[in-house]
Amino acid sequence: MRRILIGIAAAAFVAIPAAAQPPRPSEKIMDYAPAIDRTADALLNLDLGPILDAADPYRRHRHRTLRDMARRDDPDFERRMHANIYGTAAAMGRAADAYAAAEPALRRALTQFQRDMAAAMAESPPPRGHPEDRPPPREREDGDPWGD
Repeated sequence: MRRILIGIAAAAFVAIPAAAQPPRPSEKIMDYAPAIDRTADALLNLDLGPILDAADPYRRHRHRTLRDMARRDDPDFERRMHANIYGTAAAMGRAADAYAAAEPALRRALTQFQRDMAAAMAESPPPRGHPEDRPPPREREDGDPWGD
């Protein structure tokens, strides 16, 4: 009995930090996929008959949903549409995970770029004129960033 309690305590000790970690971006995206799937399914039930009747009043269109129109040319349309929704969500999730993994390096690179730009802006501008006529660079003593 003691071993079982120790095992349960150890499992809880390991599971708590894992549960406390924020979900990966791909998990968040995949959580939205069923809602997008249901929304697309509801959109397929949209009856376009009255709109088509208004656009072409001399021809009766009766009940023509987007689903009816899509199935007419492709009987496998719905299966492919649903698969495409989840496939796209998975691809977007992989891209979001890759970006999240690269974010610290991108942030460091941007910070370094900002420092380099600030240092470049603080330097005196290059002298004008022909290179042979330029005076040698001088030391800045007065703290003026442009050396004037």
